[in-house]
Amino acid sequence: MGKRQVIAALAFFAALIAGAFQYFDILASWQEQVFDRFFTTQTAPTGIIIIGIDDQSISARGGWPLARKDFAVVLQNLGSPRAVGIDVAFADPSARGGADDAALVSELSKSAEPVVLATQYDDRGGKLLKPLPLFASRAREGYANVRVDADGIVRTFAPARADTVSFSMALASGANQNVVPREVRIDWQGSSGTFLTIPFIDVYRGTAPTRVFANKTVLIGATAKDLHDTLATPVGLMAGVEVHANSLATLESNRFFKEVPLALMLALILLSASLAAITVSVVPQLVLPILLLAAEFIAMNLASVILFSAHWRLPTLSLSLAFVLSAGFTFMYQYVSESREKRQIRTMFQYYLMPEVIEELAAHPERLSLGGQERTLTILFCDIRGFTTLSEGLSPSELTILINEYLTAMTDAIMETGGLVDKYIGDAVMAFWGAPLPNPSQEIDVCRGALAMMQSLDRLNADLAKRGKKSIHIGIGASTGEVVVGNMGSSKRFNYTVMGDEVNFASRLEGLTKTYGVSCIIGERTAKVVAHDPAFVLRELDLVLVKGKKEPRAIYQLVTDSPGAAQREQFTHFANGREAYVKGDWKKAVKHFKSALALGEDGPSKTFLERIEHLSAHTPDDWRGVWEFTTK
Repeated sequence: MGKRQVIAALAFFAALIAGAFQYFDILASWQEQVFDRFFTTQTAPTGIIIIGIDDQSISARGGWPLARKDFAVVLQNLGSPRAVGIDVAFADPSARGGADDAALVSELSKSAEPVVLATQYDDRGGKLLKPLPLFASRAREGYANVRVDADGIVRTFAPARADTVSFSMALASGANQNVVPREVRIDWQGSSGTFLTIPFIDVYRGTAPTRVFANKTVLIGATAKDLHDTLATPVGLMAGVEVHANSLATLESNRFFKEVPLALMLALILLSASLAAITVSVVPQLVLPILLLAAEFIAMNLASVILFSAHWRLPTLSLSLAFVLSAGFTFMYQYVSESREKRQIRTMFQYYLMPEVIEELAAHPERLSLGGQERTLTILFCDIRGFTTLSEGLSPSELTILINEYLTAMTDAIMETGGLVDKYIGDAVMAFWGAPLPNPSQEIDVCRGALAMMQSLDRLNADLAKRGKKSIHIGIGASTGEVVVGNMGSSKRFNYTVMGDEVNFASRLEGLTKTYGVSCIIGERTAKVVAHDPAFVLRELDLVLVKGKKEPRAIYQLVTDSPGAAQREQFTHFANGREAYVKGDWKKAVKHFKSALALGEDGPSKTFLERIEHLSAHTPDDWRGVWEFTTK
């Protein structure tokens, strides 16, 4: 088989793979995420206005749920809108009594404009939860269920379900029923706040002029964050009532997204694969075909963006897959020797780079250059306490053996819990979690790592005791925050590491273990994630202002052993002592700290007693329980 025939076969094979992905919708979820990025902010229809039940409105009217007479007042103050939709459940009688319900019934009876009340399908029981009959008989209804895709994003809605219509469909006056599809893709007008939104309390008080609502469709719904009616959409988080507003705008525009027919898609996939193979095989050199491929790839995806703006959805992932596979197969066929060299480089790198870093560089070779990325990571520092005392009486070779044993134990514990050892600084260890590969459970893993380090240290100390050697004691500090991670150094020599204030703070926490006499201290952001995990026991230690910082931060002890009843009682006395300490009640604080010490050794209680000796005589005028450290 000649070269042209091989390349043609490779292109067809690439098209066959991409065609199968398209036919079986394998790329559908990823394709939806691509389409999500095609939406741009539009000029929202002026005929739709939202009245948002925000935090200010709820506070002003005495809390949630609002009185139904409040909704009656708002309906009165709207003047003459085209229609009103209330995205609030009125399925149960008002807790404020029958008069509250009667006020809203009276206003619904007077309303000359159609009012739509929200119903809700119970998807588990299949029941439709409707408003009370006294409301339903005086208004229209539309179900307010929102369809959420598997990835948690709202993209579509059904205008009708069984014998009921959706909330937005019940409000749509300009929708052409004959062209509305059974499943409507929402044409998002923009991010949250795109539609004119007026606070509920302003309408209730009559400060919003009625002319604003004249001949407009008004949607009333929750926008307060505490009500948790917030949904993820392609254009960001927004309240449920805003989703309904976008759905209504889509219906009234009578412009609906259409899909490219499957037969045409398969033909385009074959064309995409052929174009890539021809470009690679015909154009000489290496750089030029890559540039041409990039231009063709961009043009193909740009065409998809343009078609999307015309409400045609062209699935570019299948086209891109065929294009990339075909180009890749052809490149591999033509540059076998270069591929062999790359494999040799990979083999060579594995001896002095961590496997995780190698895989990251293989996927993104451009990261071999200097620079970094902003990421949220969890950083840990560990250091030996009393290293000078420990090293006394040991020869350099004996000390080297001991330190290597120690560092091996600490490193294994870190790596087994997903951490990356950044560097050894003498007897200190710096590590981090969350890079180069993302780790959504990094805070939990760093605490698991800290406990594993202490357990490894216990085993090492037991072995050292048998050999008649001194025990090793360490301090661990860990904190989560935003840092820069990547290759740092010079153009000739660089390391994969992290930099930023949070790195410094984690180092400070490790140093503070000496001050408080504990083994491990973690920052507030780390503690919040692991606080409810039964695998960990935390104790809030202090509110501190470390050197170089302007804002105080809470710090917590990660208890590295299993506390018994006496120690838990001790923790309770400490917490009560700290509460009194923050209030400046020194006598009460001393009592509790001494009670804690009566139950056993406790470094933090000692630390606070020493402070109180000074503070009781020199209490700052602006005392608020924050202790400032003036040294590192």
